[in-house]
Amino acid sequence: MNGPDRRCAVLGDPISHSLSPLLHSSAYDALGLNNWHYDRARVDADGLANFIYGLDPSWAGLSLTMPLKSAVGPLGNFCDYWSKILEVANTAVFEHSGPAKGLSLYNTDVEGIVAALLEAAGCCRADEDADDLAALLEAAGQGRQDKLPDQPYRGARALVIGNGNTAESAFCALKTLGVERVDLLARNPEHCDHMLDLASRLGLPAPAVTAMDQAGKAERTLIRANIIVSTLPSGAADPLADLLNTARSPEADADSCLCSVLLDVVYEPRPTQLMKAFCRQPAARAISGERMLLYQAVRQVALMTDRPLAAVPAAAMDQALRET
Repeated sequence: MNGPDRRCAVLGDPISHSLSPLLHSSAYDALGLNNWHYDRARVDADGLANFIYGLDPSWAGLSLTMPLKSAVGPLGNFCDYWSKILEVANTAVFEHSGPAKGLSLYNTDVEGIVAALLEAAGCCRADEDADDLAALLEAAGQGRQDKLPDQPYRGARALVIGNGNTAESAFCALKTLGVERVDLLARNPEHCDHMLDLASRLGLPAPAVTAMDQAGKAERTLIRANIIVSTLPSGAADPLADLLNTARSPEADADSCLCSVLLDVVYEPRPTQLMKAFCRQPAARAISGERMLLYQAVRQVALMTDRPLAAVPAAAMDQALRET
């Protein structure tokens, strides 16, 4: 498919580890978009505006990662359900006339987490019927638990590790999945007020907040959760891996139920120390961040290329990811 060159990229700091170019480029190949190109660029929050306003009209969109998901807000308009609620975006789409004429912002992280956790439960596959996958992602992207085809986590107790932008998206995803409550494990629990406010706005019970450096309390928090989502950067959760390695068995405490599912949003290295420790527990399943990355990228491709969600070749993107 010929035409003028179109460009997209993922921005963040650090960014060299990102697998987004692999995912988006594989989608372009499968769609026959030979004139589309996807790159990565190291950009910090202070340099974001200058970077965006320096782009020419060939640019179609951007993926945004740490530390840009909040910083991009003043530069555009939040356009979908979760970006409006959180005022956080991982996707920017330009008008056809170029970056200077308009910036539409979206949050696809929530549906990425929902789909990754449903995949862990055997309820979602990238190579399933395209219309079914699109319907699942649409439901998650609108916070419509009633529209999800399966409810494996209804009534579960969840734990989110971290309190940044991805942790906020995790809260929204877990609410969409029908969990009973979501607690917090944080390096700086004094900076969690925004998370408590978000839980209230989502209709969740007030989270219990535990400091990571309180080893005994942190261990109990870990083993009492059914679902864990770690949103910490690479290596930051390693002390929790040590706690899991020495944790008591579930039989030792009537309140304990060593959690069955862990999503660690880190995907470099794969597996993380936390995933390794988690999988030593009985009946435990751990998935790394490339599964979330895959599913959040599906709607990104749709938005940037102006194609229906069901037309995005998720299976081809998944295949490219599995071959890395």
